[in-house]
Amino acid sequence: MDAAVAGLIGALGGGFLGAAGAWGAALIAFRGARYQADRQGNAAHEQWLRQLRRDASLAFISEARTLIEVISSCLLSPSGAEFETAAQQVHSTWKRLSTAYKALELEASGDLLQAAEAVLKSGLDTTMIISRSGRGNNEDRFLAARNRLSITQNLDAFITCCKQVLHQPAPMERRSRG
Repeated sequence: MDAAVAGLIGALGGGFLGAAGAWGAALIAFRGARYQADRQGNAAHEQWLRQLRRDASLAFISEARTLIEVISSCLLSPSGAEFETAAQQVHSTWKRLSTAYKALELEASGDLLQAAEAVLKSGLDTTMIISRSGRGNNEDRFLAARNRLSITQNLDAFITCCKQVLHQPAPMERRSRG
């Protein structure tokens, strides 16, 4: 009978240890799967955010290039009604650039916003010069042409900054697990 009790205790102990080992292995597998799913979710989220930043940057770049083109055609237009129409087009294009900047504010980092703000400010300065130049003030047209070059240079700096920001991966956020 002592052998039977010892066998029973041994069987129960072995069964308990086996169950504990299986439970531990299942817990480790579950945590590993959860970690992998979290990483994949974070990577997909980062990719989605990068796409939003890219789209906002592309919209801003497109509007800035349009503004440069509209300013160029305005500066080439003769004085009078044709110039006034072109000046109104410059102003409306600058408003669209400003709207694109506001969308960029929601998605972009500090360095990218600084570069975009430089484009926006030089665009506003040029728009203001054109609106005050009125009917054929050649000095203002010369100043507007020089500022158009400033917009182009600031836009090139913005594009360079975009390439740096959009092509580097964002650091993954660390979360504590409970």
